[in-house]
Amino acid sequence: MLGKYKFDTQKQQLLLDDQVIKLTTKESELLKLLCTNANKVLERNLALKTIWVDDNYFNARSMDVYITKLRKHLKEDPSVEIINVHGKGYKLVI
Repeated sequence: MLGKYKFDTQKQQLLLDDQVIKLTTKESELLKLLCTNANKVLERNLALKTIWVDDNYFNARSMDVYITKLRKHLKEDPSVEIINVHGKGYKLVI
């Protein structure tokens, strides 16, 4: 459970009531990593190296886009939030 959402890692889906949100592989991997580190800072470099293998500029920008997409998917539940931790990474607050 992720607030009001149910996160199905196998099917790469977020479920909210009768709504099914299909996630891409990268979105699912990133959300899984955030959930594993829920309420703790997920270091940017760790996420990049785990999911994208390389922490170059283009992958970093790509990850920012995926974070934005995840925030949009999670916007229906205000108790679930992905925040930026300046100079460190991201934090999934539940």
